[in-house]
Amino acid sequence: MQMRSLGLFALAATLGAASVALTADDPAAARHEAMEHVGDAMKTLGAMARGQAPFAAATVKQNATTIADRLGEAASLFPAGSATGTSRAKPEIWANKADFDKIMADGKAAATALAAVTDEAAYRPALGALGQNCKACHDKYRAPEK
Repeated sequence: MQMRSLGLFALAATLGAASVALTADDPAAARHEAMEHVGDAMKTLGAMARGQAPFAAATVKQNATTIADRLGEAASLFPAGSATGTSRAKPEIWANKADFDKIMADGKAAATALAAVTDEAAYRPALGALGQNCKACHDKYRAPEK
């Protein structure tokens, strides 16, 4: 049993090191992955807001926490010169870094507030606040898909 635990620990450490290497080597790819998780969580929350899924506070908390965590992670993945490859990051990010950083922090705060929602009546307004923040960032700092 102890040998199995040691093997799982080694695997987890290796995967963690690979994640750190990906972040350091290719911040654009790492932030894309983080934002894919945000998008997936928003799809789940959007379905609930449209009545395609029943309101469930636990689902709100789980997905909003994912968004907050991933936005916090992504905020650090915009070093100068990382608008490479297929990145849709606009140069305005680095020209207006303080504004960009504030929008990212506000998004994380909106997601954290959404994670605390337990009442269905408060859900849509909290999701709307997060959505408006996402839209503000995308409008200013994300290039359209080619």
